[in-house]
Amino acid sequence: MEQVYDVIVAGSGPGGATVAREMSLRNRTVLLIERGGNWPFMGNTLSMAMILKNFGLTLSRELNVVVIPSNYGGASLICCGCAVLPPKAVFDEVGIDLTREAQEARSDMAIDVLPDELVGRTNLRLLESANDLGYQWTKMEKFIKTDRCVAKCGDCMLGCPKDAKWTAREFGEEAIRNGADLLLHTTVTDVIRENGKAVGVKTRSFGREKSYYGKRIVLSGGVSNVGILRRAGIEEAGRSFAVDFLQFVGGVIPGMNTTRDQPMSVGTLEHYESDGITILPVFPNWAMQSIMALLKGPRSLPRLKDAFRFTGIMVKIRDELEGEIYPDKFLFPFSKAPTDQDRKRLDKGVGIIKKVLKKAGAPDDSIIAFNPSGAHPSASCRIGMVVDTNLETRIENLYCCDASVLPTSLGLPVVWTAVSLGKRLSKYLDRGLQAS
Repeated sequence: MEQVYDVIVAGSGPGGATVAREMSLRNRTVLLIERGGNWPFMGNTLSMAMILKNFGLTLSRELNVVVIPSNYGGASLICCGCAVLPPKAVFDEVGIDLTREAQEARSDMAIDVLPDELVGRTNLRLLESANDLGYQWTKMEKFIKTDRCVAKCGDCMLGCPKDAKWTAREFGEEAIRNGADLLLHTTVTDVIRENGKAVGVKTRSFGREKSYYGKRIVLSGGVSNVGILRRAGIEEAGRSFAVDFLQFVGGVIPGMNTTRDQPMSVGTLEHYESDGITILPVFPNWAMQSIMALLKGPRSLPRLKDAFRFTGIMVKIRDELEGEIYPDKFLFPFSKAPTDQDRKRLDKGVGIIKKVLKKAGAPDDSIIAFNPSGAHPSASCRIGMVVDTNLETRIENLYCCDASVLPTSLGLPVVWTAVSLGKRLSKYLDRGLQAS
């Protein structure tokens, strides 16, 4: 007889892995499905390529780079470990309170501010320069274990080689220890429905198709949620979305660079509520710089000689909900470009960053601003459009739980928010299973 799981989770990023872990802690039977593998070699350029879909070369039709993970642990593997609370104002608008779940996540993920020796000399210099200019920069909270983190490493975005940064794999492994099953290299293609209710999923792995059955189905695959939902008849999924457009700005400060400092360990949310922008020191490695220089134009290629000398800062914005996802297209699977409002926000952030870099000692002619790129697709299956406040679609027992459900662009690091949503959904699912 075919096993019927209490919960099937499609996607092992922060949202999905949290649901798997929380439900396993409640003695529920769980199947966690991941379309990617479990790449083990962290801390180098190859690891980033193996973790990302299309080796990191996913482009919009407008040739903007957008980062899409495809590996066990999802985006948490290559994020910088920057912890920002779920923005209360955003979730108040849709009637969701994540206060309790956010505090639970703080404890589980060991979120705290790093000591100065881990923050790094260059970051502290930028912090001082920004505050001298009147900007309100502070040290940022991180989900990084200080007893494992190594000073002057800075390889967070390449996958932490010291296992110091929390990743969704930790929750996934805890779920497995509690009895959950894990399928890798397995793509969920469709939802199985009976009498209007979701009862399982169809999958494909190395050409082999198989069905699995569950009482609750949770889609946590980000962009891939869109195709599954549209095939299930939810056509509005992915008709507009956000990517939290960002722009990297770098300058050469004699005797300093951010290559080996802890990324995003200082910065500011000062402009978030008023202008929808966040500013944090971080810069892509030489490989990503090469791609961005090519997209910016041939005149930028000579600047690659400074690839290991740049001190870099990023502006990230709350972009407007525009564009469309084309889930069945291998090349250019979405259309998304900065709107006029988005460009104004980016330009303001770039202007602030240039002032900080120059104050810190970067000559004006050493500063370069790369083209906008997308940090993480989100709000494609958002609350109020595709899911309700319990993250359930109009198909009973079918849920989404990841950045796709965000009601709008956050313009912030999203991991803490995704984990908090996963915890909240798990409580709701458990109550429903008890009642059924």
